[in-house]
Amino acid sequence: MKKYLRLSPIIIITLVLAFIIVQCAVNPVTGKKEIMLISESMEIEMGKEIDSGIRQEYGLYHDPRMADYVAQVGDKLVPYTHRPKLQYHFAILDTPVENAFAAPGGYIYITRGLLAMINSEAEMATVLGHELGHVNARHSARQITRSILVTLGIVLIGELSEDIKKIAPISMIAAELLFLKYSRSDEYQADELGVQYSLKTGYAAGEMVSFFNSLQRLTASAGGVHLPNFLSTHPMTPHRIDRIKELLAANGYGEPGSMAGLAVGKNDYLQKVDGLVFGNDPMQGYVESGVFYHPGMQFYFRVPTGWKVSNTPMQVTMAPGDGKALIILKTEDTSESLDSYSQKMMKNLTNPQLIQQGFRYVNGLNAFETLAAFLPAQNEGSQAAKSEEVKVDLTSIRKDNTVFTFFSAASLSDFSKYQPEIKRAVNSFNRLKSPEYLNRKPQRVFLKQVNRSQSLRYFLVNLGIPQQNWDKISLINAMELDQQLSANQLIKVIQ
Repeated sequence: MKKYLRLSPIIIITLVLAFIIVQCAVNPVTGKKEIMLISESMEIEMGKEIDSGIRQEYGLYHDPRMADYVAQVGDKLVPYTHRPKLQYHFAILDTPVENAFAAPGGYIYITRGLLAMINSEAEMATVLGHELGHVNARHSARQITRSILVTLGIVLIGELSEDIKKIAPISMIAAELLFLKYSRSDEYQADELGVQYSLKTGYAAGEMVSFFNSLQRLTASAGGVHLPNFLSTHPMTPHRIDRIKELLAANGYGEPGSMAGLAVGKNDYLQKVDGLVFGNDPMQGYVESGVFYHPGMQFYFRVPTGWKVSNTPMQVTMAPGDGKALIILKTEDTSESLDSYSQKMMKNLTNPQLIQQGFRYVNGLNAFETLAAFLPAQNEGSQAAKSEEVKVDLTSIRKDNTVFTFFSAASLSDFSKYQPEIKRAVNSFNRLKSPEYLNRKPQRVFLKQVNRSQSLRYFLVNLGIPQQNWDKISLINAMELDQQLSANQLIKVIQ
């Protein structure tokens, strides 16, 4: 363990000021000098590591045609950015949550949930342009710099540039970026850059107004903990749409019809999203009648009554409403023996005290269960009350070449209350064989052509679309149900 010198506040302040003086950088967008502790090379390395974690945690949407299309539109914008020589990466995340965000170093993400909301290529270009704006103005790098400055006093200043991870671990940065709320000025600047990049590329940037109008109708999906939606990470303000209109007017596009010569690409875009998975993909796991089914990995188990479920490619997380207990299911392909594997997992806990352990069977599958207790570590100098001991049940179950591990935990005083539900969930784990659950298909976005003038409502009635889908369909088409459609118009439906 390294020991650091104890420095007086005056020395620390002096070192900080000296360090800052040599760490000023010119912002690529404004051309002004600003304090920046993250060099471009550091920014790129952070981006690589964050990208790896995001891909593992949320997964990419496997549609090469759509992925290429998003990248092609993004690449069209790049030459008109303020950092055109930076290597950019565009990816679609396989989640129904409507979001787009950027990681340092040129990593741009858009979710399939947001792609379902968009209605033209120009609209998508303004979204990608907005995220490129955050990267080019180095907004996330600036946020990280601010976080570092807050904690500079806890480490020796001279080691900062050599070991940035002491202050801002990549895992922490990745988590913060997913829920990063930019300042109002950052959002306005990204909006301005999105408009600027789109116009220079030849897109009708006024589609950004249509996009924001659609977002204002969007309500957050209920239940579970997922990626935040676009409104959460890019908070809307009453003046934001007005500012975009002002920007367009300042560029000579304020009058109706002034964008007639610019590309919209509505039908081209709609044809690309034909067949896009909508909502949760059952192959990745779903809950029905209190049971979690995973057709892709062919297993199921009972969810504790009343517990909320969050499902990502990395793990399934369950918790009761009061948040006083937790079950996490993780998987790993390994040939390691169950007892050895379990012991390795237990090493992640702080000085676990073994209560009991042993082999057993779960519905004919080999399992190894460990019951232990540990005291969560506290930060040195913390003024918080003493941590309560936590009791854990770690059960690893082998199914073919995969080990499924249930990690269950609650405070020592609460564990007995939740143990029956925990046991019931773990002991219900079994192979999924029923075709009824294995062959469940996801809903998708499909294109339908209007044959005559009629309202969207009657169009959906004539197609036999269930009424519970009408509001979603009107939302993803940026229309009202009573809006009139014209012959040959393309409409997105959910089936």
